[in-house]
Parts: sequence; structure tokens; C-alpha cells
Amino acid sequence: MVKEKKRVIQGIGIPNPGESLMKRKCHGKVVAEKAGREIIDCKKCEYMHVFPMYSEEELERFYEDTFSESTPSHLFLEKVYTVKRWIKKGTVLDIGCWKGTQLEYFMKEGWRCTGIELNRNAASISKSKGIEVHQISTREFFKRFSRKKWDVINASYILEHISNPDVFLDKIRKNLKNDGILIIEVPNEFNPFQLAYLKKKQLTPYWIALPEHLNYFNKRSLQKLVKRTGWKILHGEVSFPMEMFLLMGDDYLRRKSVGRRSFRKVVEMENTLMEYDPGLLSKMYSALYKNGIGRSIILYLRNR
Repeated sequence: MVKEKKRVIQGIGIPNPGESLMKRKCHGKVVAEKAGREIIDCKKCEYMHVFPMYSEEELERFYEDTFSESTPSHLFLEKVYTVKRWIKKGTVLDIGCWKGTQLEYFMKEGWRCTGIELNRNAASISKSKGIEVHQISTREFFKRFSRKKWDVINASYILEHISNPDVFLDKIRKNLKNDGILIIEVPNEFNPFQLAYLKKKQLTPYWIALPEHLNYFNKRSLQKLVKRTGWKILHGEVSFPMEMFLLMGDDYLRRKSVGRRSFRKVVEMENTLMEYDPGLLSKMYSALYKNGIGRSIILYLRNR
């Protein structure tokens, strides 16, 4: 079960846009504990995050050399299709592009692509595909590219990894052209399917990962964050709710082979739907988004 104990914690927090010298006094319910730190449902930030927060220097060292994962989202083509509702072709920046898979799909559709990736091995693989990739942190990106603008910016699985998502969302608008599109994608944590599984199995939140994930969003808290930082939500979707397999008895938490088999089933289902009707997948994932159900949340944003 999710442990919920009331505690007020005073200390460093996430600065508001335009208030970089001010520090919030974070406080809220402790929903999980791990590695000597707490995850609090912060009343000031209005989303769950780790406390105390890691420093930017600690995180950059971690991601540059040791962090490794497979590309988290497989709906690469779906994103290209969705973006074309507003922009048919142009320039795209992928922040945290990893091995460049998302940019490959944009390149095939004629987009001019740029990637930012701190992990040196992943950046090298992206470059080998002919993609312009800069192996720098987001902090360095904002220094070096303050005047550069793109039609589309993709920031998938970024906000949960950085200590100041408010500031990131505030700054990144300066890199978008007029009427440009920002795509953000984050894990949908503490979602209804996860909580149902925890209650049934009497578990603690298994998705807490430190220092990889600093912030934990759901539909409600993510919407609040983007609106508070001045963004208009054009469209919302999710990725397939993988926890459904857990609820049906396929325990991929204990057996990786079960997880790989479950993932292949999802990909087969998505391919079949897209071949039948390219818009059907988006309709299904949009409906799930309305109920906050899905493994990740994907928002298409425009500056107000």
C-alpha cells in the first residue's frame, strides 16, 4: 500500500518562473520513501517530487556516464502524425534524444532535425545516424542556444529527471517559433491501475527510481504545471497502460521475459490498428487520457 503520513517539510524546492532567486518551502504528504529520501505530494509545487532534491551537478554526472535505458516510447510515428495537425513540415528539436529514434521518424518525413543528449554513448549513436546532436546538458543548452528557434520541440521523459521543471517549461518557450508546438511526455505515476495493483498485492510503489526520477506526475498535476507556466494544451494522449498486464496476472516486475512478451503484444496491437486506420490509435489513447489511464502522458502544447 502507498504509505501516507502527514509531514511538513521546510527547505529547498522548485523555483517559480521569473522568481529564480526565490525558493519555495516545500511541504506535503509523504507518499513513499527510498534511498534515504522521501517522495512528497508537494502543496507548493502541486506535483510529487523527491526531498531533499539532488543538485544539478550530481544529476549531470549521473546521466553523462552511468545512466542507461532503452528508448521509453514506441509511439514515434504517432507523434509525427499528430504534429502534422498543426505543422506539416519544418524544424524539430529533440531534447534528450537518446539514440535518435524519434528524430529518425521525423527525418523520414522531411523534417530538419537537431538533438540534445547528455549521455555520451547515446549521443554518439545518434550522430552515427546522420543526426545533428549536441552532447550537452539542458543547462548548457539554454546558454548556447538562447536565440535559436524551432517549429517543434520534443521533450519526452525529461521533466521527471530535472530538478526544476517549472523553470524548464518557462525557458523553453523562447526556443519555439511563433505558433510552434512543444511535446512533453512523462511517466504517469500513481495512476489508478498502479494503485489498484498495489492495493491488491499490498505493495509499496515499485516505480520509485532514484536518482533517475525526481518528479512524479499524473494527469492532474501535469496539467496544472503546464498551465501555471503559461502553456495551452492542444491535445492529450497516453501510451498503453502496461499495468493492465499486471492486473491480469502477467507479472513483468519479477520476470523480464514476461515484460518483453507483453510489450511485443502492445506493438502488434498498435501496428494492426494503424494499418487499419492511422487515426484510430490516437482516438483510443485520447479517450484513455481523459480518465488519467495510461503508462505515460503525452501533451501537445502551444505558448499562450
